[in-house]
Amino acid sequence: MKRQYNILSISAVALLVVSFMALSNNKAEDSVQYINSSAKVISYADFNELDTSAELIIKGTKDHVVETILNKNPKGEVLSYGTQSAIKVNKVFKSDNKNIEVGSEIIVQENGAMNKTQEGTFVYGIEGYQLMNENEEYLLFLDKSLTDSNIYFVKGVYYGKVPLKDTTKIQYQGETTEKLEQIFKEALINIGSNCRCA
Repeated sequence: MKRQYNILSISAVALLVVSFMALSNNKAEDSVQYINSSAKVISYADFNELDTSAELIIKGTKDHVVETILNKNPKGEVLSYGTQSAIKVNKVFKSDNKNIEVGSEIIVQENGAMNKTQEGTFVYGIEGYQLMNENEEYLLFLDKSLTDSNIYFVKGVYYGKVPLKDTTKIQYQGETTEKLEQIFKEALINIGSNCRCA
C-alpha cells in the first residue's frame, strides 16, 4: 500500500511539473516584445505636404505577407528588418504607373517585422511602426523604392499609412501626436471629397 502511495505521489508531482512547464512555454510563446529602432523620420507639416510629395496614393487592403526580412549578425541579433506586404488596390488617387489599377496588387515594404520564436513574439518597428493588419483597408501615401521600382515605401515611416476602419487604432508604438492625428483627419476628408481617380 505504501508503495502505491509513493507511486501516486511521484506521478502527481511529475504531472504538476509537466503542467507547469507547458504553462511556462505557452506564456513565453504568447508574450509580445516591442523592439523599436531609432531613425530620422521625415515628418510633414500638414496633409498638403504629404499629399503633394507622394508618388502613389491608393486605398488598399493588405492581402498577405510576401516576405519577412530579418537580417541577423552571427550571434543571432537582428540588425535590420522589414516586411514586404501584398496590397490589393481598391482605388487609385494618384499614380504615374498605368499598371496600377483597381484590383491589381502592389508590394509595400513596411517599416517593421514580426518574429515568432519559442521565447515569444518579437515585433520590430522603425520608430515604433506597427504592421498593417491583413484584410484591413488603408489610405496609403507611398514612394517607389530607389533600388526596386516594383516595391513601394510608406511615406514618413508611418505618416503615409492612414487606417480607414478605425482611425484611433495605434499606428505606431509611442505617443500619438496631434500633428499625426490632424494629418490623418485631413487625409480622410480631402481624399474622400476630392477624388482624383486615375
